[in-house]
Amino acid sequence: MGYLFMGVDIGTSGVRAALFDMDGNQKSLYHQEYLMKCHEEGMAELDPDEIFGSLLRVVKECIAEAGADKNDIAAIGLSTQLFSFLAVDGAGNCLTNLITWADNRSIRHAEKIRENFDCREIYNRTGCRVQHPMYPISKILWLKDTQPEIFKKVKKFITIKQYIVHRLFNEYVIDITDASSMGYFNIHRMEWDESVLKDVLGLDSGYFGTPVECTHVLRNIKEEYAVLMGINAGTPVVVASGDGMLANVGCGVFDDSSMSSTIGTSGALRIASEKPLLDSEQRTWCYCFTKDTWVAGGAINNGGIVLKWLRDDYKSQYEKEMLDQGMDSIYKLFDRYASQIAPGCQGLIFLPFLTGERSPNWNALAAGTIHGLRLMHGKRHFIRATMEGIMFRMFSVYEVITQITSNVKQIRANGGYANSEVWLQIQADIFNKEIAVAGVSEAAAFGAAYVAMAAVGAVNSLKQPLKCMNPQKIIRPITENNRVYMDAYGDFKNLYAKIYGSR
Repeated sequence: MGYLFMGVDIGTSGVRAALFDMDGNQKSLYHQEYLMKCHEEGMAELDPDEIFGSLLRVVKECIAEAGADKNDIAAIGLSTQLFSFLAVDGAGNCLTNLITWADNRSIRHAEKIRENFDCREIYNRTGCRVQHPMYPISKILWLKDTQPEIFKKVKKFITIKQYIVHRLFNEYVIDITDASSMGYFNIHRMEWDESVLKDVLGLDSGYFGTPVECTHVLRNIKEEYAVLMGINAGTPVVVASGDGMLANVGCGVFDDSSMSSTIGTSGALRIASEKPLLDSEQRTWCYCFTKDTWVAGGAINNGGIVLKWLRDDYKSQYEKEMLDQGMDSIYKLFDRYASQIAPGCQGLIFLPFLTGERSPNWNALAAGTIHGLRLMHGKRHFIRATMEGIMFRMFSVYEVITQITSNVKQIRANGGYANSEVWLQIQADIFNKEIAVAGVSEAAAFGAAYVAMAAVGAVNSLKQPLKCMNPQKIIRPITENNRVYMDAYGDFKNLYAKIYGSR
């Protein structure tokens, strides 16, 4: 067997592959971005074939970057974005693009679910707030209603991981995390909920593939794709799980004594539990990870995607400033600018809802709002207000999670924001809690590689900690900053309430 394990993380904005040795030391990383299609109101789609091509490329380049060859690869684990789906015909051809979690075109159909079904009962069975358009259950209704000719041709509704697995192995399997993020999977019995499928969608489980555990191993990749990836056709590929659950594993969150905090394109806070954890007000979600572990938490739509929007809209201006200051990243420039502004941004408040919102209010119609803007405010204020606004939303999720469990002792940061000292300090100050920065920089990719290790017997269990999972540093809160932020958070919540009421 080889000595390197690969984690492939298929996200909303790109695919990344990372190679790790058996101790979890990262040997290489390769990343390729792609663009979301947003040509009409509410639309947020990705090209599944572009994603598949990117995956083939990053696997090959990651191996080359490590100076390794195909015989060094022991196994590959797959991490993917959740809540996204596409429709295929009987031959596996795409009938739609990948409709992502950020696509809001099914708002009206989600509302119909709320009006016509007992959503609390569905939540108690599935762990999903199905009356929100993030979940594929409403998107399938939207497709049925708006594109009936396409709907008639559909043989399967699948996730991007299922699409990739089918292309590589000609199988339609789905890991139980991916399945439980759809809105029609019973998280207690760990099987498709036939009554939800029949009553809400008028479909049966044959449309959705076979649920399997995260350690399920696939072998014998089609030779043409093995060549393109630079691996042996017999290399074990492990289905693994969703990106959030794998980020938990990657930073050593195995129970509810610690909490994983992730900000990438979106953001989320999560805990692991030995039983399903549900909220009586449906503000959080709960999905399966293994047969005896569930992951509960809350997610926000608007994380790094908001900073990316800032970056892209003023890219030429920021690139010049970045080069003038001898920097190699616009995000590092943002950090420098944000650090020059005091906590609270002198009263500037930004509600960062560029793509609606999820937890805890689940308001798909929420929109971005700037409040308190005065002549003294400049772009540096707006950059910091963006970081603070995103973190206020993360804090609102934290407040809810700590109502359903009181065991959280530590927060472990991972994702792109964990590279920002400024943003980490903002979080520590708002949460008034120590933030432990994950020991691995690519937590989701490492989590996928770690599950692959478990699947082939390189580690004894999915709860065996490795040294690399220990935090690399601790960010401590500054008391006086917390006082400023609690006043600002009160203003933030009041502004939201004035615009949206209790939604």
